Amino acid sequence: MTQTYSTAARLLHWLTAIFIIALIVLGVWMTERSAANIWDALTNTLYAWHKLIGFLVLLLTAIRLTVKLRSTRPAYPDSVAPLTIKFAAAAHGVLYLLLLVVPLLGWAGVTAYPALITVGGYDLPAMPGIPKDQALAKQLFEIHGTLALALAALALAHIGAALHHLLIKKDGVFQRMWCKQGG
Repeated sequence: MTQTYSTAARLLHWLTAIFIIALIVLGVWMTERSAANIWDALTNTLYAWHKLIGFLVLLLTAIRLTVKLRSTRPAYPDSVAPLTIKFAAAAHGVLYLLLLVVPLLGWAGVTAYPALITVGGYDLPAMPGIPKDQALAKQLFEIHGTLALALAALALAHIGAALHHLLIKKDGVFQRMWCKQGG
């Protein structure tokens, strides 16, 4: 039987994955509309959802890190090379770093702008220590966007590696983060 991550770890992983996909779609769509100078209810709604989901990813990542620190990781199958395990650990470390830094930069940007309103009129709290400064906001958004693209690229590589383990190697690595096996 393949060992799996805890139910909490698996749930948080898949929720984060769904939210990251949504954020990429929303981010591309909203920035294309703003680049075309289309500022209407749809554009505002896209930004509102992007901010809310981004903040949720930040909170989920903090919870994920807590769960990760309190849980044991299931062992890799013996067929997985030690160098592959080290590479996976490094990639996961960078993913976690980006899952923290990208939303923090977005939050700092909307605080500096300021544009904290999200869905249903709910305002994000202002990030402490960030002044209202639109030039600073522009810089923060540029870095946020660049690192978001890096996160998307790394997430695609992560998906590719997971599918490689599932469909080609068939070594049980994918199943560690999938549904629990019977028994």
